[in-house]
Amino acid sequence: MLRIMLVALILAVMAPCAPAIAGQGLLGTSLPGDFRIFSPESPWNTPIAPKAALHPDSAAMIATLADKAGPLKGDLTQWTVPLFVVDFEASPKGLVRSPKEALHPSVDPDGSGVAENIPLPDGLWPDPQQDGHMLLIDPALRKAWDLARAKRLPDGSWKATRLAVWDLDGLGFDPPFKGKRWWMRGARGSGMPLAGGLIRPEEILAGEIRHALSFAAPTTRKSSTKGGPKELCSPVASRTDGKHDGRQYLPEGVRIQLDPALDLEPLGLSPETRIIARAMQVYGMFLCDHGDTFKVYLQNLGPDRGRWKGLGDFKDLARIPVKSFRVLDCDTVRK
Repeated sequence: MLRIMLVALILAVMAPCAPAIAGQGLLGTSLPGDFRIFSPESPWNTPIAPKAALHPDSAAMIATLADKAGPLKGDLTQWTVPLFVVDFEASPKGLVRSPKEALHPSVDPDGSGVAENIPLPDGLWPDPQQDGHMLLIDPALRKAWDLARAKRLPDGSWKATRLAVWDLDGLGFDPPFKGKRWWMRGARGSGMPLAGGLIRPEEILAGEIRHALSFAAPTTRKSSTKGGPKELCSPVASRTDGKHDGRQYLPEGVRIQLDPALDLEPLGLSPETRIIARAMQVYGMFLCDHGDTFKVYLQNLGPDRGRWKGLGDFKDLARIPVKSFRVLDCDTVRK
């Protein structure tokens, strides 16, 4: 009964902008603005302490980011994450096959390269670029499915190079470099969840983002020293695809914060972009992936931008000075 009530509530919230597809298990692409992803104790949902310690390499890392990455941006229609709201019970279940190697044991325990019982209703599509990210969420079940390089095959089945299932009442991270086939964790280069830090239009309409954001940058650290061990920041990253050697580069999983003392008024930000900037000051953002640009992730609603229309294009994110960010201290884990 509780599940039926929750699904009905979700459908009512989504009705103006994303009607349900009857009988197929796909409820739309919209979650309520106050829908909380992960537990209140999760690092994703924890505001930064007023006197949080800075990373000893903060100044060098921000200087390198400012020099090599260009201004901050936000992707809306490519290289970001489509989110689909599903009803697991009503959805047809299918297989997801890995084209190269066994998936993570949490979804592929026998190492066959096949994950079973995945909700795959009609109407799903991955991001059009190479990463092919796709996120499914059952809000009543409080579960998410992450896919990377996802593609639907002619027979209706799907393939993906990574598949992860997340408990949305959990902490939103896995232990770093641990367990069998640890390098297959998560759909991002850092192993972080796709739902973590994703900005949704309903949050902007609600006037507040109540979680840390996720970001990508081209200045990711592989190791502090040439030929040294891989490094990441614990706890939110479980692996890394960092590219560069040197302490001036950002380890994946690191949290950066827009200086909370920065006056946003003179920047001339739109009201919508100001909401994002405020979240960067209160919650900060975690480095989740290597990318060609310095960017935050906004929900991908397709080429026509869907519900993002009327909320601006967020190009004024570039007005936020990169040098006004700082890097917070973290526990460095090496492999």
